[in-house]
Amino acid sequence: MALTEKSFSNKDIADYYDQTEVHYRRAWDLEASLAMHYGYWREGTQDFRASLRHMNEELAKMAKIQADDQVLDAGCGVGGSSIFLAQTIGCRVTGISLSNMQIESARKNAQVKRVDTLTSFQRADFTDTPFSSASFDVIWTLESAVHAADKKAFLQEAFRLLRPGGRLIMGEYFKKEEVFKPKEDRLLKKWLHAWAVPDIERVSDFSRLLEEEGFVNQQFRDITPNIQKSAWRMYYGSFFMTFLSGLYRIYNPRVRYFADNHYKALYYQYPALKRKLWKYYLVYAEKKQ
Repeated sequence: MALTEKSFSNKDIADYYDQTEVHYRRAWDLEASLAMHYGYWREGTQDFRASLRHMNEELAKMAKIQADDQVLDAGCGVGGSSIFLAQTIGCRVTGISLSNMQIESARKNAQVKRVDTLTSFQRADFTDTPFSSASFDVIWTLESAVHAADKKAFLQEAFRLLRPGGRLIMGEYFKKEEVFKPKEDRLLKKWLHAWAVPDIERVSDFSRLLEEEGFVNQQFRDITPNIQKSAWRMYYGSFFMTFLSGLYRIYNPRVRYFADNHYKALYYQYPALKRKLWKYYLVYAEKKQ
């Protein structure tokens, strides 16, 4: 039997990040790197922190971001990618998140990094933003669009917000093309649901959605080998977190759901990856001129 389908509200998604931010701070270099993603391990990458920076570099290069671009960081976290783009390229970036806590952190981080004149942050849903049509040259999503239950709604809003010739750049997970066996579906959902993700798309289905919404020049780049070290790092860390979660639960029986179950995501993502149930892609597409 397949695992029960779940839906996650905007509040659920914000709660996930609010409840688990302390985990990212302790184990994912959040304090220094401001990153909440897998990272990108190039040949010769020496350490985890460098891999986190490399992911930003790869997306920025693929999207051909220039200093005169207006960028929307859709799902900005604590501002890591927005700050990177402002610091290294000098473009203007607007970051949005469902979490008020993340927005406050992003603003403070931008001030500390002295890029607050190039960045702005506000709470907003990337499927229904308050911005005018054709406001941005680039829409950037790094492991954030997966939270959208309706990927079509996300792409419709992205298309509306982009200027003619504008670019969509994404770093996201996609599931295998073949039909899932019930056991495989359960394994994948055990990972995703602990991250407040209802499900992930197949490349073929997402490519069709891009085409239907009017996007052209699609590129899907499989970088699964480049995230495997980080996937292993999560898996290895899940054993320690399992122990800590159990101990914390004894003294705090009313611990909230995502804080209590975060270790499950860290654990199950790796066997699902090893079984080739999902892959990691960089995705690029353009709004027709």
